[in-house]
Amino acid sequence: MHPAELAILLHRALEVRLAGLQALLAPEDWADDMEQLHQVRVSARRLGAVLDLVDAEAYPGHKTRRRALKDLVDVLGLPRELDVHADGLRARLLETRNPVQAAALEHLLEGMDRARAKARRAMRRELERLRLPDLQRLLEVPALRDPFQQTSLQEAAWACLGPRVEAALGDLAPLAAQEDAPALHKARVRIKKLRYALEALESAFAVPPEALLKELRGLQTALGEHHDLATLEALLWETEAGLRSRDRGTLRGGVLELLGEVAEARRAAFDRFTTLAQKQGPVAFSREARAALGLPPADGSL
Repeated sequence: MHPAELAILLHRALEVRLAGLQALLAPEDWADDMEQLHQVRVSARRLGAVLDLVDAEAYPGHKTRRRALKDLVDVLGLPRELDVHADGLRARLLETRNPVQAAALEHLLEGMDRARAKARRAMRRELERLRLPDLQRLLEVPALRDPFQQTSLQEAAWACLGPRVEAALGDLAPLAAQEDAPALHKARVRIKKLRYALEALESAFAVPPEALLKELRGLQTALGEHHDLATLEALLWETEAGLRSRDRGTLRGGVLELLGEVAEARRAAFDRFTTLAQKQGPVAFSREARAALGLPPADGSL
């Protein structure tokens, strides 16, 4: 059970994030707009991060509503990923002066458009089945029970953040030592969860944790770029194999040129991540976070 002050802080964060998600979901055609779809997904993640911080037993129906938010994020995942790839391919098409590569990009965009249309049809079917539970009921006065913990708001906030710091940043060194796309993507998700938790707890800090949030955003951005490029690279290899099997040499040559550029960009994104990871880790982050909360050092432990 959280101390009362932290429980109230988190409930207020819940109110703000729920209102934001409801506003985004209000237009009937929200899923038709690429940016709106992305914002709904981000907003659902932010709300879910707060639900992960609150005392679940104090909120009736917590488990059902948390699961529904995760399902919403998952349903929107593939359409969002394909939108990102399509945007990137269109940008490359506008920039290229190579007619062979332009032809390959147009071929890729035709396939991407079909895949996006298919993904959106599946998404709409899933959204109809999803039927989000009444999220508004999360704002009902929770069942706060006595006795509350006898601890300060800042200590309670750190109790929430400490394990998340270790989970998000504890394996940065091995991740930076060897490129592993799936592992890097999982790390990005953990870092994102830590960032959202930090944002939810921001008002508990004696000093605004802007520097900490900036560090997390930097890691998240580098890993996000790496993930987008790694998944695009895999898609291009799949396309190349299909063109090779059909003996489409010209288009295949254009795809191979594009593959070289994407692979180079992916390696550059990984290099940016390794540079950032060398400057960050759970001990340094926890030291800065505790200082910003107004707490003494934790003797090197989390």
